[in-house]
Amino acid sequence: MSVSQIEIVKLMNKKACSSDTYYTDSWSFRKCTGSAAVIIISTAGTLAISQQCSMNNVDWYDPVDISGTALGVVKAAQTVTTGIYVVYTPVLAEWARFKVIESTAPTTVTITLIERVEV
Repeated sequence: MSVSQIEIVKLMNKKACSSDTYYTDSWSFRKCTGSAAVIIISTAGTLAISQQCSMNNVDWYDPVDISGTALGVVKAAQTVTTGIYVVYTPVLAEWARFKVIESTAPTTVTITLIERVEV
């Protein structure tokens, strides 16, 4: 019999980001029940954050639906924040990570994942 519990994972810890694309650590989605949230902290700039998917933790994809519309978007234009709690719908994948695009000013970013898992 499985038990449902909350798992908290810091995927990016005070990473310096400046006008480029960055990636969080990856995590296995095997135990995730489909409920997830992200806590985002940034000191400046504007961030676009989305989930990427992988079947082998090597080759990464930006998921889209049948019409080519991007899926897995967490925040499209997040500005400076001391902490925002974003509930989002994760995209089904064996492995996942977040792509972080900083477009306006140097910043320091921390991203923490909260997910419901079955163990």
